[in-house]
Amino acid sequence: MTHLVAAPAPRTRPTLQVWEPAPLPPTPAQQPLPGAELGAVSVPQAGLSEEAERAAHAVARALAEALAGQRPLAQLRPFLAPRVWMLLEHLVRGGAAGGMRLIRVRPQSPRDGVVEASARLASAERSCALAFRLERRARRWAVTVLEAGLAPDGRWPARS
Repeated sequence: MTHLVAAPAPRTRPTLQVWEPAPLPPTPAQQPLPGAELGAVSVPQAGLSEEAERAAHAVARALAEALAGQRPLAQLRPFLAPRVWMLLEHLVRGGAAGGMRLIRVRPQSPRDGVVEASARLASAERSCALAFRLERRARRWAVTVLEAGLAPDGRWPARS
């Protein structure tokens, strides 16, 4: 009588070979951008009054400081439309711009008494943009619209 003995099946697949890419050559450290050591830079625009340019830069700095938690938001309330105030409260509570600082402001004036500006905020880890509209009121400038590319969840732009 013949006895059957169980044995492993023969290997039908080739052995797995792991390919690893060659190591990359060392890269030099990234050089800082020109003007980065100067702090925020305002780019002058033709046809923009000096007062409007100063207002745009001051508002951008105040917004950046408030968003980063370096300035009490209540200081800005007199200069903000109600919906802009609500958006800023939401962004500050969410800590969306913690550690970021103002890098650049680009104002332009579509007509007298109105300034539209974009501002770039950055930290060591990331960068984002703000866009806002200033309108000249009786005695001061007021932020009437604000858009920020830094929603607390990081997925959607925040708009007033």
